[in-house]
This record gives sequence, C-alpha cells and structure tokens, in this order.
Amino acid sequence: MTTVLQWIGSLLKWIDGLTGSYMITLFIFALLVEIVMLPLAFYQQKNSIKQARLRPKEMAIKKKYAGRTDNASLQKMREETQMLYQKEGFNQFAGCLPMLLQLPIVIALYNVVINPLLYVMRMSSNAISALQCYVTTAVDKGGLGIALTSNRGTIEYISLLKEKGYDFFSGLANFVDSGSVEAMSNFKGHGAEYMGELKNAFDAGLPNLNFFGVNLGAAPSNVFQDPHTLSNWLLLLVPVITFVVYYFSMKLTRKLSYQAPTAENTDVGCSMKIMDFAMPALSTYFAFIVPAAVGIYWVFRSVVGTLKQFIMLKVMPFPQFTEEDYKAAEREIAGKSKRRTNRTPAERAESGGEKPRSLHHIDDEDADDYAEAVKRSLSESTELSKKSPYYDGPDDDNDSDADGADDNDGTESNGSTDDNGDGIIEKLPMKDDKNKGGKEKK
Repeated sequence: MTTVLQWIGSLLKWIDGLTGSYMITLFIFALLVEIVMLPLAFYQQKNSIKQARLRPKEMAIKKKYAGRTDNASLQKMREETQMLYQKEGFNQFAGCLPMLLQLPIVIALYNVVINPLLYVMRMSSNAISALQCYVTTAVDKGGLGIALTSNRGTIEYISLLKEKGYDFFSGLANFVDSGSVEAMSNFKGHGAEYMGELKNAFDAGLPNLNFFGVNLGAAPSNVFQDPHTLSNWLLLLVPVITFVVYYFSMKLTRKLSYQAPTAENTDVGCSMKIMDFAMPALSTYFAFIVPAAVGIYWVFRSVVGTLKQFIMLKVMPFPQFTEEDYKAAEREIAGKSKRRTNRTPAERAESGGEKPRSLHHIDDEDADDYAEAVKRSLSESTELSKKSPYYDGPDDDNDSDADGADDNDGTESNGSTDDNGDGIIEKLPMKDDKNKGGKEKK
C-alpha cells in the first residue's frame, strides 16, 4: 500500500514540477482522481437509471396504500415493493458498492495530500519523526522550539522547510546523536543518515505552497496565534469557501442524482435540512484546523465531483414519464380486479366517499360489492316475476281479512301458519283453479 501511495506522490511531484504551484497541482490531481473513478460512476448511474425505470410502479404501489398508516398496510406496501425489485432484477444496495469502494481510495489520497514528506519527497518515517521532534523541542534542549498550527500530516513542514532553507536545519544530526531527548534514544547514530534524506528532499525540489503570498501549509486557526499577520486572516477564506461550496454542491448533487420516491414525512424533511447544514459545517471545522492546502483540495474535489455528476446526467439521462405512463403502471399493479370500481381508497376519500380502510378491514369492500350484487339479483328476479302469468300483484298482509279471503276475487286461500304462529301465508295459484273450474262447467 505504501508503494502505491508513493507512486501517487510521484505523480503529484511531477504535476507540481510542471505547474510550479501546489494549489494548481491539487486541482489537477482532484480532476485526475475523478477521471480514474469514472467506471464506478458509470456503474452507479446505470443502477440509478434502472431504479428510475421502476418509478411509475413504485408510485403506483404507494398510491394503492395511500392513507393507510397502520403497520400491516405499511408492511404490505414494503413487501410489494421488494417483490417488484426482485421481479425486475434490481438490487437497491448495488448503488452502495461504488461508494464503499471510493471510501478507502479517498482516505488514501487524503493521506498523500497531507503527508508530502513521506509520499512525495520519499523521506523515511524515522527521518520524519526525528525532524518533527527537532522542530518542536525547546531550544534549551537542543531543538528549534517552533510551535506548529497543526499536527496532522507533514504538509506544514513543507512550507517551513521552504521558508527557512536547508542550513536552518543543519543541527538535526547532532540533535539525534546527542541523546539529549529521550524520544531520540532509539535513533542514536542515524543523525547523518536523516540529514542526508533531508538534503535529497531539498535537492529534488519542495512543493511550492505559497499562493500570492499566502502560506497554504499553515492552518487557518493560526490566526489566533498571530492575529497581526494579514496572510493568516486571508487563510480564513478557506473554511468559508468550504462551507459555501459544500452546501451548494450537496443541493446540486441531490437534484442531479436520482431520488427514490418517499412518503411525505415532516421528520424526514427536517432531517434533510439538518444534514444540509451539519455536513458543510463539519467540513468547515476540519478546514479550519488542518493546513489550508487540505481544505482547498476538498473544495476542488467537491466542485469536480458536482461537475462530473452534471456531465453524467447529460450523457446518461434518467427516463422521463408522462401521466399516461403512471396510469398504465397503476393498471398493471392493480391487475384484473373483480371489484366494480378501480378507484383507490385515497380517491374515494377525496370524492367524499368512505375513508381509506386499513388492511384489517380490507375485506369490507368485497362485502359491500357482494351486497350490491345480491340487490341487483333480487331486482332482476322481481322484474321477471311480474311477467309471469301467476303474478297477481304485490303481496300485502294488510289486504287480507281474518278468514283468509282475498279482497280482489273473493276466492278462498289456504292459509297456514308455521309452528311459531308467525302467520306466514302461502298463496295458492288461484288463476289455475279458475281455469280448471271453467273447463269443468263446459
């Protein structure tokens, strides 16, 4: 791993030799990193497009369960969504793979940027430790007694070496071999070796961290130690720019990326707003305490990453759907329904009908449909019975007298009651009797 990072450091050194400015070098380096990771970006974009194609069906499933907030309904909605993913061969976690692969790469590149003495100048870790101890140790103990603004990496030492020159550190060999500091006891006898490594770094050419008189190797927090220097106040622009760039890049990246449909939730919206400020604020804090060159590199990466996402969207755009596409998806999700209406519970509620039912009462709709079918069947049977020759008008219990005689024709009826005495009367087909009687008279 160290060898790979040293190769990357050699690339940084080569670019710095061409540009003569470490700031421009960091920008080109951020651009090259995004180009190298383009295959992962293409993979992620294809996965997002595949998910976007399922959007109409996802929305149809959510509309199907609109207004249902009970756990059973929500669980059923999630199950149907997962079944849709399986049917279409979509893995919703596949988009996380590029992010997981990018994370170690970003961390490794960050180490290259903050440790130029180790990866760019190829000094050994022992020589760097000896140099750090020599610089920060008090003068009365043989050191230089210089207070550094940041202890993260060796990037600040680059600007210090560039500013002071090689001769300023000529006492490093004696400091290491003298043993005056306990921390140097294990390095005794290697003073000349470490001094030789430092000389090679100077001869190879140290990166130029000076940008228009501002030392990018110093941390913006240095303004509290030396508030009378204008360059230290100018360094405060780095964390400010970091916040602005991170905030707007997050907003733009979210718009340029596919966002899965989510239910409207006030808590979720509030959480997103908090994240929109929390992440840039955290990045701003780190940009304040680390050397300014590191904060500038983060800004460059954020800008180039947003630009890459914009180009990806132009090259591989997300599918656009019409209202008819969403309706077709709803019909497909609904399938061949046996119900008399295809309206969703939410539509019935909006039209002033019944409120949306949860899954606990989902069969109530079928019961209502069955009752309607029974009513229609009875109505049709009544119409058919009116056409029958045996039909003699509506049956009215109040029109019959106590003797069971019919008020219309005076004929007798066979009145019978059930065992409970409820007075259920069964009429005989009197018209047949009249016909039969007429034939007998003849």
